[in-house]
Amino acid sequence: MDEEAENVSKTCHIYLICRRPSTYFIKDTMKHDGETLEVDVGYKIDGKEEKFSYKGEFPLLDGAVTLAVSDYPHREITTYDQEGKKVRGLPASVISVNQGWESPLKQLEVLYIGQAFGNGTRSAHERLKSHSTLQKILADSYHKYPDSEISVLMVKFEPYQLLITMDGSSNVKNDNNVENNRFRSILENSLSEKQQIGIVEAALIRYFQPFYNDKFKIKFPSPKVKVLKKCYELDFSGLVVEINTQELMFLLYSKERGLRDHHICNVDISDEKSRAGFFYVNLGSGNMVKISDCIEPSSYRKS
Repeated sequence: MDEEAENVSKTCHIYLICRRPSTYFIKDTMKHDGETLEVDVGYKIDGKEEKFSYKGEFPLLDGAVTLAVSDYPHREITTYDQEGKKVRGLPASVISVNQGWESPLKQLEVLYIGQAFGNGTRSAHERLKSHSTLQKILADSYHKYPDSEISVLMVKFEPYQLLITMDGSSNVKNDNNVENNRFRSILENSLSEKQQIGIVEAALIRYFQPFYNDKFKIKFPSPKVKVLKKCYELDFSGLVVEINTQELMFLLYSKERGLRDHHICNVDISDEKSRAGFFYVNLGSGNMVKISDCIEPSSYRKS
């Protein structure tokens, strides 16, 4: 990555591991006149090949004198200098970004959502360099879906905004002192960045219900449990988490959520039942533990 891209990646602490069709160049279709590249790009849906034609400027730069499609599976067009050394490459996946909204290549299936906050210093990019879950998903996906590729979307969320609502038509009478104290408590006990990221991750997982978040469940004890436990104790009534990929020109979806470039996760935790339902953690053994009931890891006894 260049310096600008690296600086952006350092502020992204939520990542989405996604899947989409894998693209490749159809080797015998490439034409190049020194400035303009023409080539067909292929991909497969359920084993059936689809393709589209690409034409665009691609001059030979930085000492390059020739170019060729890479060896099978033909994922890249590479330029070479007079000594046969690689100068630069054009991946088929980059060209596919220019397709219209209706193209399957613009549709990212959300498989796993995670955070890379760690101790507050690691970026998503740094964590993904040695991410065991990502490696498992790669191996599993390539085995079951050989015509697909894995993409990682790294996201930055802005600090939260506090919204206050009042229902003037409600017949429910509240104790004003209790409500005032509650409101003051929320204002004075702002969420830390770590707590915000923990809540965003939990809300997005609840919304998309990604396959691998269910398969690779949170193990206990976990730092995530401790963060969410503190959030559970804060007396807020609901939250809204939005993720927008319109500028990236991609649509996100999962088996539980349809294709959209703007997803709004609206979680109502105003009553005790829904609140407890949001703040539950799966121990990975089929048992669910409510955050408020979690005990300290040092005194946790495996059953």
